Amino acid sequence: MANINVGTSRRHQPYRKIKAYLVENNISQKELGVLLKKSQSAINQKLNGTGGDFSLREARLLSEYYAIPTKFFFEVDVPKKERLE
Repeated sequence: MANINVGTSRRHQPYRKIKAYLVENNISQKELGVLLKKSQSAINQKLNGTGGDFSLREARLLSEYYAIPTKFFFEVDVPKKERLE
């Protein structure tokens, strides 16, 4: 079966470290949505790079409430094969 990627183009790199932090700390995307007054779907899109980026206000709230390191919102995650070493 062919791997068809329909309508899921990325607007930015996924927030992999934030996603890992959420799993490690048992924090759901729904909880983030409640705090930020966004739908779970909107949070999922932000995390996976198919929606907009987190705003500074959102990053501050998440950092203050869930202790998510603010650097996770600003680190550029360049794939290994694209790095200049």
